[in-house]
Amino acid sequence: METLNSKKSVHIHLRSIIKHPNQPKEVHEMRMIGELIDRKGISYLRYEEGQNGDSVLATVKLDAHDALIMRKGSVNMRLPFETGIQRTGTYRNGPVSFYLAVHTKQLAYTKPANGSAGKFAVHYNLSTEDGLLGTYELTITYSEGKL
Repeated sequence: METLNSKKSVHIHLRSIIKHPNQPKEVHEMRMIGELIDRKGISYLRYEEGQNGDSVLATVKLDAHDALIMRKGSVNMRLPFETGIQRTGTYRNGPVSFYLAVHTKQLAYTKPANGSAGKFAVHYNLSTEDGLLGTYELTITYSEGKL
């Protein structure tokens, strides 16, 4: 009988490129240990991020067609991704809360095979009713070995 759930420790390398309107490009990189969770045929990465001295638990639904990033902690955020479609996300930090328009330009996911690393990449725009917040490129590489 096939197990429906599995969990294993993985090394994660996260790289994000952020371009806010009329601002220079920002590049951020993090390396951390996290968990790869397979639940009923769907893969998720879970890891902890530091946000201005506070902890945020991030969960990423890994899929090439319907992906999702959720952050919970000092910042709560939900960003759904589907290529070529604008979807509604949410952001909350203390008393500040608003909806986000998430327009996914590119979305890719490669499962690890034969000892290779898994890779998730998404390129998207985030907007509010006031206009474009920025363009984001996020690449997450993970493996059971060292990255």
